[in-house]
Amino acid sequence: MRGPALIARTGRIGYIEAWDEQRRLADLVRSGDSPPIIWLLEHDPVYTYGRHGRRDDLWVSDDVLASVGATCVASDRGGQMTWHGPGQVTGYVVMDLRGGPGVRAFVAGLVDAMTDACHSCDVTDARSDHKRMGTYVGDRKVGSVGIRVAQGVSLHGIALNADPDLAWFAQMSACGAPDVAATSIAAEGGTGHRDVVEDALAGALATRLGLEPVERTAGLVDPAPHHDEVHGTQAG
Repeated sequence: MRGPALIARTGRIGYIEAWDEQRRLADLVRSGDSPPIIWLLEHDPVYTYGRHGRRDDLWVSDDVLASVGATCVASDRGGQMTWHGPGQVTGYVVMDLRGGPGVRAFVAGLVDAMTDACHSCDVTDARSDHKRMGTYVGDRKVGSVGIRVAQGVSLHGIALNADPDLAWFAQMSACGAPDVAATSIAAEGGTGHRDVVEDALAGALATRLGLEPVERTAGLVDPAPHHDEVHGTQAG
């Protein structure tokens, strides 16, 4: 084990607010003032596209998005167009990768953790595709990865579909692959309840990344996590 990782669960939070919070947390991790943080949350409906993506990969206008309570944001993560929103577990892993196994192995760990979580939620035919950086059931995509590494620390992370409305995905070319259908744990016959999926994903991320999960007693990520404020509990 490399050491502890704080597991934070905050429920619904806006994408921009979470992005700002990640940068602040990354500063804490980079300076050694915080251990790695695994932050599990849910966003209001939002399409985001990374450094290799294009707004044109979303086929509806901002006005149409606004009419259904959604937005579109250009992000500094890797990857292309994706969607976040209700029914999806988003996981941000803020971790110092300096001196570790490297970015490639870190990304593989994220993918494999999503696959492990699917297996724990009774979708036993889920599989990791490291080349396409995602988790699939057959040819259908259930989980995606998109990260950024800034001064040795990771930001952004993963999106695992527990039980979202899959119609959101039909309005975009997801990850530059319009022929790849989205699916979810629930749609594949698994247990798509958010709490169950979060538990499975927290444990799988900690295991795959070589961390010991320490669950926060408070739901919010505070400015300066201290070990005397948390209690050890094995997630998943």
